[in-house]
Amino acid sequence: MKTKLLVFAALAASLAGATDTKVALDWSAPRNKVAPGMWGIFFEDINWAADGGLSPELLANGGFNWQPRDHEKWTKTQEGWEGDFRDGGMARLSFQMGKPVHPNTARHLRIESFGKGLAGVKNTGLDGFKLVKGETYRIIYDFRELTEKKDGIDWVLPNWTRVITEFVFNGEPILFAEDGMRVEVTETSFSLLVRGRRIFEFDNVSLEPTGPNLVRAGLRKDLVDRLADLKPAFVRFPGGCIVEEGDFQHWYDWRRTVGPKERRECVWNRWGRDDKPYWETFRVGFYEYFVLCEEIGAEPLPICLAGLTCQFQRPPQLVAVEDADYFANVILELIEFANGDVTTTWGKVRADMGHPKPFNMKMVGIGNENWDAEFFDRAEPIARIVRKKHPEIMIVGSSGPAPEDKRWKYAWGRVTKETADIVDEHYYMSPEWFLDNFRRYDNYDRKKLPVYAGEYACHHKIKDAKGHETKPNSLWSAVCEAVVMCGFERNADIVQMASYAPLFARWGHDQWTPDMIWFDTEKSWLTPNYYVQQLFFTNRPDYTVPCKVDNREKTVFESAGVDAKANEIVVKLVNVGESPRRVTVDFGKNLPNGEAKMVSLAGERLAVNTREAPETVAPKMSAIPFAGGKMLVVELPANSVNVVRVAM
Repeated sequence: MKTKLLVFAALAASLAGATDTKVALDWSAPRNKVAPGMWGIFFEDINWAADGGLSPELLANGGFNWQPRDHEKWTKTQEGWEGDFRDGGMARLSFQMGKPVHPNTARHLRIESFGKGLAGVKNTGLDGFKLVKGETYRIIYDFRELTEKKDGIDWVLPNWTRVITEFVFNGEPILFAEDGMRVEVTETSFSLLVRGRRIFEFDNVSLEPTGPNLVRAGLRKDLVDRLADLKPAFVRFPGGCIVEEGDFQHWYDWRRTVGPKERRECVWNRWGRDDKPYWETFRVGFYEYFVLCEEIGAEPLPICLAGLTCQFQRPPQLVAVEDADYFANVILELIEFANGDVTTTWGKVRADMGHPKPFNMKMVGIGNENWDAEFFDRAEPIARIVRKKHPEIMIVGSSGPAPEDKRWKYAWGRVTKETADIVDEHYYMSPEWFLDNFRRYDNYDRKKLPVYAGEYACHHKIKDAKGHETKPNSLWSAVCEAVVMCGFERNADIVQMASYAPLFARWGHDQWTPDMIWFDTEKSWLTPNYYVQQLFFTNRPDYTVPCKVDNREKTVFESAGVDAKANEIVVKLVNVGESPRRVTVDFGKNLPNGEAKMVSLAGERLAVNTREAPETVAPKMSAIPFAGGKMLVVELPANSVNVVRVAM
């Protein structure tokens, strides 16, 4: 009781300088059911989110399939490997294509050693790696020796041999040696070495942790934990623009991302640049995405190509409309992979990978952020074919890359219930746009298809110390996003799904900002934007209760509803002002006395979380004594997102 009195006294003192707003719940107005699947996440392989992110693989280019920038140069190259010569050893290092382990990933390494010392290659990982003492790791590689005949220069090419070795890192270098060959692992590097005049070839080299402290569902544990803590209803994957790429040579064909790792073709990532190259090895492929969804209790939402490549890379490549059925078949095969029994072709592939039970996929996206006739002429026949074969699958359509432009208007003039069940809208906009669009869906035509806010983020542009424009994960961007999210929730009959974008960024390799979760080789940290998402995800009401708000200054934005299972009223209140705001909540009915639970995310507008200070902005819990009745007075900190829960 003493603690409660102190909290109440402190609250009363702070309210002295605050101004007033009244929020009144209106139980007589129509209420909207909030879909259980409303809040989800969107994963795109951007910012090193898969290779170098979710993938636990520690080595760079372990399959030797990145295309070389300078294959004659064996110092530090973009290949991920560099020459390693010791004790006078020397060798010719080259990439070969003949008689590979698998033709899809034919490129492999040859070490032709001609000195008495050690010669080979060293890998220091994707932007470095660090082994953790006491943790278990697994080394996998394929190798073979090429031995010269005595009477000529022909080589005997024995079969590839796969080596799988597990070890516990004890802090000292780990050595594995065979006749003429040596594998060395230190805390921060991995070497393949040959001693003497021998010739070896290597492929599919892997070093990854295997213990439960570092790996979850086959992926990097701390990143999976961050996703699980959100409690998302769905995961949209694998993108994004990488679904389409810039040409049909590189489009994301899910069929090439499943099965054994050595058959997964490596391609240049859409988001790679010459100064920051990025390759997709598909070590995280569609099977891994489905397993991830299962692990965190989320529905999978795969996005598939609609017969055209990325429209931002003009001109896009377009399949002939009469050939769009090819891409419909790709989706039908995906449904078979996800949902088919083990007697089907693709169901057997899934079972052979270790998951005989179907994933029970319920929805699929046709196209990503596409627009105009180029898209609809192809997406419509694809959707009809999928709909006819699988009417149980929900189809997600597209309205283009931006709200309210001519492409968006064209899409809404053409989309029909025959070819889509929900329409994907995207908003990468300014803080001002987010504040102005709180009521975007209040007067929406309820006869139209529902909306999936599939990609949104507030781009709060500021200048850094050098005068360069940046878009940080500031508290202000998160507060503005919360305003629109309140608008989504208030109109949950229309906005039935939503997901922030992008999800991940590796520090020093961000190709797009802002991003929800940041990480490096050793750790991850959360943004104010993540915490806002978490507040909404974990405080989803079952149905909304409309509110009347005295908000003449337009500083307080709200949504309210009822959590039926907890039997609690949930009120979300966003204060966009730079001073505290005293809010009187009129619940509209008498409630029992007890305690109101409140969580707030607040701070300076430009505040950000960093690797060194990851909790600069973080939610704070408090309890407010509640004497019962209809009224509760709360103080909203400046620049804040708040959730209040009261028992009914």
